Formats: sequence, structure tokens, C-alpha cells
Amino acid sequence: MQLTMTTDYAIRCLLYLSQHDGISTSQNVRAYAAISSDEHTRKILRQLKYGGLVRSDKGANGGYALTRPISKITFLDVIRCTEDSVKVNRCLEDPNGAEGRKDESLAMYHFYAQTQEMLENYFGNTTLQDIVDGTVSVPALTDARK
Repeated sequence: MQLTMTTDYAIRCLLYLSQHDGISTSQNVRAYAAISSDEHTRKILRQLKYGGLVRSDKGANGGYALTRPISKITFLDVIRCTEDSVKVNRCLEDPNGAEGRKDESLAMYHFYAQTQEMLENYFGNTTLQDIVDGTVSVPALTDARK
């Protein structure tokens, strides 16, 4: 699983907005996030807006602002705004799930489903504030073979 640069840029945009009370222009966000174009910056900010993480105000004093503090925005919230899929394997996108799978493919489906659950729990319980503060801890993995 590899996250896109869009997700990385989106996090940078949110971090910039968290440091500036009130409204910030897309140009200021772009400069901080080191995004190559105004168009790409606005696209990312639109994705974050549709995901409910930022709001936009129009007009001469318009711009973008967070809808909530970064202590209330999870890494999973951002990924859901910017990635086409958050699934570790496309079999998890199958609406029939495990139904009709046999032997090895069923075992792999369950493995992917457990991995997906672990990642969503981890990303869903990690806020951007945790990342900024360096308080993110990797959950202990148990060795099921013991």
C-alpha cells in the first residue's frame, strides 16, 4: 500500500491551516505545502472541503479554514478524502465479500480483511495532533505462531 503525494500534500495543507487562525488563501497554503501549482492546491483543498475537514469562504476576504482542530482529524479522515480506495486489496471492495470464495482465496480474503481492520483502527485512532506531537505509537503485534 502506497499513499499518493496528494495525501501528503493534504496533510501539509491541514497542518498549515491549523497554525493560522481564521482564513488562509490557497496561495499561502500552496507556499507552505510546496505544491507545484495553484490548480493542484485548489483541487486538494476541494477534496478536503468535500470530506468536511476544511471550509471555504468566498469573496475578497475569502479563503480556507479548518472545520475542527487537528486533534479531531484522524489520518484515516485525510486518506478517505484523498485516496481512491483505502482498501489494502481490491478483493475487499467486492460487495459479495467472502461469499463464494474457496480454500486459499478465502484464507487470503480473511487475512486482507484482518489487515484492513488493523490499519483502519490504527489510522482512525491517530490524529494529526498525535503526529505533530510525536505521540504516535505502533501497536504491539502478537506472534500467532507461538
